[in-house]
Amino acid sequence: MARLSDENVKLAAEIIGRYPVARSALIPLLHVAQAQVGYVSDEAMEHIAELLDTTPSEVLSTCSFYEMFKRSPGGTYRVNICRGISCHLLGSDELIEHAAESLGVPVGGTTDDGKITLEAVECVAACTEAPCLQVNYRYVGGVATEDFDRLVTGLRNGAHPEVPSHGTVATVRQRIPPARAAGVSVPSTPGPPAWWERHRANGEGDAAAGTLPEPEPAPPGEMIVTARRDLHDGHTLEGYLRTGGYEGLRRALAAPPAAVHAEVRSASLLGRGGAGFPAGVKWGFCPPKVWPRYLVVNGDESEPGTYKDRLLMESDPHQLIEGCLIACYALGLSQCFLYVRGEMALAAERIAAALNEAYAAGYVGSGICGSDFGTDIVLHSGAGAYIVGEETALIESLEGNRGMPRLKPPFFPAAVGLYGRPTIVNNVETLSNLPWIVTHGAAAFVGRGAEQSAGTRVFAVSGHVRTPGTFEVPFGTTTFREIICDERYGGGIRDGGDLKAFIPGGASAPWFTAEHLDLPLDKAAVDAAGSMLGSGAIVVMDSTTDIPRATHNLVRFFARESCGKCTPCREGTSWLEVILERLLAGRGRPGDLDLLTDVCDNISPGLSWPPRMTTICPLGPSAASPIVSALRDFRGEFEAYLPRRIPVAAAPVTP
Repeated sequence: MARLSDENVKLAAEIIGRYPVARSALIPLLHVAQAQVGYVSDEAMEHIAELLDTTPSEVLSTCSFYEMFKRSPGGTYRVNICRGISCHLLGSDELIEHAAESLGVPVGGTTDDGKITLEAVECVAACTEAPCLQVNYRYVGGVATEDFDRLVTGLRNGAHPEVPSHGTVATVRQRIPPARAAGVSVPSTPGPPAWWERHRANGEGDAAAGTLPEPEPAPPGEMIVTARRDLHDGHTLEGYLRTGGYEGLRRALAAPPAAVHAEVRSASLLGRGGAGFPAGVKWGFCPPKVWPRYLVVNGDESEPGTYKDRLLMESDPHQLIEGCLIACYALGLSQCFLYVRGEMALAAERIAAALNEAYAAGYVGSGICGSDFGTDIVLHSGAGAYIVGEETALIESLEGNRGMPRLKPPFFPAAVGLYGRPTIVNNVETLSNLPWIVTHGAAAFVGRGAEQSAGTRVFAVSGHVRTPGTFEVPFGTTTFREIICDERYGGGIRDGGDLKAFIPGGASAPWFTAEHLDLPLDKAAVDAAGSMLGSGAIVVMDSTTDIPRATHNLVRFFARESCGKCTPCREGTSWLEVILERLLAGRGRPGDLDLLTDVCDNISPGLSWPPRMTTICPLGPSAASPIVSALRDFRGEFEAYLPRRIPVAAAPVTP
C-alpha cells in the first residue's frame, strides 16, 4: 500500500548513514517498513529500492529470505508458539493443536475478528520457560492450554498495552549523535585509523614497557560474565559503572594495542559460539597492513536449546559493549556491527538504550574516555534465519543479502570478510569476557578453568530437568552430572524420572546417554567422546521421551532452515524429514531405517564426528547428528513404528 512516511524517510536516511555501504541498511529499512503498516508492501519495497539505489527485485530477493518479514497483512497480534526441541519435550505440539482448535484457524491463519494470527515457529531462545510463545516478539513463558486461552482473551480485551502492534520489533532505537560519532569507515579507506600508530608505538602509563597495568585482584566466586544478572539496574550505565564497568577499557587504553592482544591470547579464551576456536589466535589472522578492519558481533543465537547470549544481552549490555571496544582497540578495527537476532526484541532494546547511554557519556564514538581512540558501534537486527549464525552467512546478511554461507577459502572473514576487508567475527559471550580478562589478568582467567578450557562458561540447561536455566560454571572441571543433577543447577530429572539421553551442545551435537554423565564440560574431553559443547545448550530427555518424534523435531528444523545453496543439504534434509514423517504416520517401509542412514551418509560421508562435509557450512551434517545418534542407541523405537505385515496366503490360480 503505502510508501515510507516522511518521518520514516528521515529515519531511513539516518540508518543508511551508519553503514560504509548503503546496501547494508536493507534489512533495517525492511523492519521500518513493516513497523509502519504491519507488513512489507510492494510500494514500500519500491521506495526502499530508490533509497538504496538498487532494484525492487533485489529488495524482494532479500525480503523473501527472512522469516520475520511478512508480505501480507495479518492480525493485530502474531502469536508465535515455539516448537523447538525444548518446548517440544514439554508439550508445545499439544499447545499448538489446542491453539488452532481454540482460535478456529489453522497454523498461519488469522481469526475472523482480525486480532490474532497463529504461527508455529522454531526455537525462540526461551527454553527455561518451555513451552513458550511470543506475542509480537514479546515472551510469554510456561504456557499451558488454560494459560493460552486467558492470554487470548486479554489480548482481545486490550489488557496487554505493553505489547506493541505487529511489525514493531524494538520500541527503543539507537541514536548516534553527530557530534559524538567517530564516522563510518568505507572499504576504500587507506591506512589504519588515525589513532592506531600513536597508540601502537607510544602508549601511555605502563605502555612504555609494552604491558597492561598491574591486574586488579580477582573477586571471589566463580562468575565472570553473569555477575550482574540479578541486579535490578545491571543493564544501565549507572549500575554498570557502580560495579566496575568500563575499567577494563580504561586499562586497555593505557597500554599498546599489542599488549591487549597478547593478554587475550595468553588467556586461552576459546570462542563461546560453537566452534571453540581460540579468540586470540583468530585475531592474529588479520593480514598486516590491510585496512580498514571491522568487528562483527554474532548475536544471532538461533541453535535450538540455546539462550545464554540473549540473557547476557538483556542483563548486561554494557559489558558486551565494553568487550567490543577492547577488541576494536586491540586490533585497530575501524567500526563494529552488533548483529542481534531479530526475534530478541528486549535484547535489542536493552542494547540500543545502553549504546545511547554510552555515546552520551563518552564511552563510544569519538574521543573515547578522553583519548583519541574512537569507533562507532552499530546495532543491526536480523530478521529470522538460523543460517546467519554461520559467520560468512552473517556477513552476507549484514551486507543486505540473502544469508547464504561463503566458500572458505577464500572467504575466511579475518582475511576477506565484510565488504571484502579483514573482519573479526566473535560471539556475544566471547566478547563479554574481555573486560574481566583485561582488568584481572590472563593468569586469573586461566586459573578458573581447566588446562585446555580456561575461565568459566555459561551453559543453558533445558528439557526434562527440575530447574532449567543458564548457569555459569568453571569451564572444563564441572561435569555433565553436576550441571544436570546438582541442586545448584539443573536439579535432576523432573518428577524423579530416569535420564534417557541428552544433547550436550545444541541441536547440531551428537547425543550422549547416561554413560557420559561423568564427562567434564571440557572441549577436548567432549570432542574425544564423539560430540561437542557447541553453543553451550544441554537438552535433557527423560525416559518418557518418544525418541523418533524428538529426532523428527530436530531434523524438521534443519530442513526448514537450510538456505538451499548446497544440493546435499537442500535435498537431503528434506528427504530425511519426509522419511521420518512417513515413519511416524505408520506408513514406514522396511528399508526406511537403512535409507535414513544412507541419506545421512550422502550428506556427511562416513557419519563420523567431526563430520566430513559435502556442503559449504555444517548445517547439512548437523541434520545427520540426531538420526545417527538415535538409531545407534534407540533403533528399537524406530522399528516399533514400522507397520507389522501379516503374511497372506496366495489364492490358488484357477486354470
